[in-house]
Amino acid sequence: FIRLTAVSLLQKINPFFPNGRIIGGENAVIESFPYQISLEYLGYHTCGGSIISAHYVVTAGHCVDVRAAYLTIRAGSSLKGQGGSVHQVDKIIRHEQYFTNDYGVPHYDVSLLHVKQPFQFDDSRQPINLFDVAEESEPGVKSIITGWGNTGKGSPIQLQTVSVPIVSKTICNNAYSKFGGIPEGQICAAYYGVGGKDACQGDSGGPLSIDGRLAGIVSWGNGCALAKYPGVYTEISHYREWINEHAELGQ
Repeated sequence: FIRLTAVSLLQKINPFFPNGRIIGGENAVIESFPYQISLEYLGYHTCGGSIISAHYVVTAGHCVDVRAAYLTIRAGSSLKGQGGSVHQVDKIIRHEQYFTNDYGVPHYDVSLLHVKQPFQFDDSRQPINLFDVAEESEPGVKSIITGWGNTGKGSPIQLQTVSVPIVSKTICNNAYSKFGGIPEGQICAAYYGVGGKDACQGDSGGPLSIDGRLAGIVSWGNGCALAKYPGVYTEISHYREWINEHAELGQ
């Protein structure tokens, strides 16, 4: 999750990877979210991600500014940094148009990671089905966010989950107008006007699911769980064809 901060006269967003948090969430077990993985950099949790096939994980583009040799994926564990199975990343496919604008907002914020050893599917490791091409995430519909990190009361090892409603693109675009609005191909979720529940830095790349299917990827926002600034997520349906092609999922 890239957090917006004030930098001189220009407001920008800065990436904060390992010390993330799910605000307002509760403990979860991996068997309830078996697609959730921990992306580790030199053995340390750095981002989340979602299993989409035996060899591929989808995550955020801004999570992969390093060589594949430094990255491993921990799957099948509710606990950060321990348990489950560890898989070496041997290929990174970041969207070819990925960039950040003058405010630091990421565009085309999606990547695929190929693992050398395939995931062995069981109760704690399963691929998640994806939203279809052009499928809309309706405003008001509840979504589920999962990840690890600081809850605001310390840094838990246990997987966290929180439910937040989808916010209309019009409202979200207006909220972020001074940062250039939200990029095409992104959606928002929050208790808008209330705050208190959100994903935050360190949860980058992790899943936003609706009815058990992947609808979004944790991307960026202004602060964490602030009433007037929803969390922003890469929209899976917008990139479904790109994912299908590069992860060889078929249609």
